[in-house]
Amino acid sequence: MKELYIFDFDGTLVDSYRDSIKFFNITLEQFNLPTFDMDVEGLDYQIFREFIHEQIKGIEEEFMQQFALNYKDSPQVNTYLYEGVYEVIEELQNRGITLAICSNREQKNLEELVKNFFNGISFKYISGTVNEEHCKPDPHRINEIIKNENIKKEKILYFGDKVADIEAAKAAGIDMILVTYGQGNDEAYSDSYPLKHIDHAKEILEF
Repeated sequence: MKELYIFDFDGTLVDSYRDSIKFFNITLEQFNLPTFDMDVEGLDYQIFREFIHEQIKGIEEEFMQQFALNYKDSPQVNTYLYEGVYEVIEELQNRGITLAICSNREQKNLEELVKNFFNGISFKYISGTVNEEHCKPDPHRINEIIKNENIKKEKILYFGDKVADIEAAKAAGIDMILVTYGQGNDEAYSDSYPLKHIDHAKEILEF
């Protein structure tokens, strides 16, 4: 039986890609770069990520610092919990499962969103990035959670939606479930490492 569930945040617990695109476009404008104007409904998020990567070649660090400033201190009005997520996390808490989040989102902003969306839920670990260090697929922060919890790896289950989540779980040596309702793509869905793909948050309760 699994005792510790570690969750990615964006694309796994919250639907945030509209706000993400919004603030990337704001930052692109500040750098006098072309903005992303494709319809976001049904968008393969990898297409957007590739667009951003192409635009900011050579200025990645400067750009991402400005993006972080724009994003973390602004209202994120188009970010929502995926359907059923709160009820699922509440039920896991009731079952005595230890809950953790490991996200590439900036730490302070992550803590604020968790507080806003998960009132009444006690995540034992909320691990975001500080100064863009140890971003997934780097397993460093997942390994920190495992070390602090002092738990066998076979007792852990990780949930994520992207290739970086798969690679981080694999590097940490823990089982993972891939959610297909988030921001993943065909590369993630064709990877053989996840134990299972799930299409709705309620399926988390099956493990």
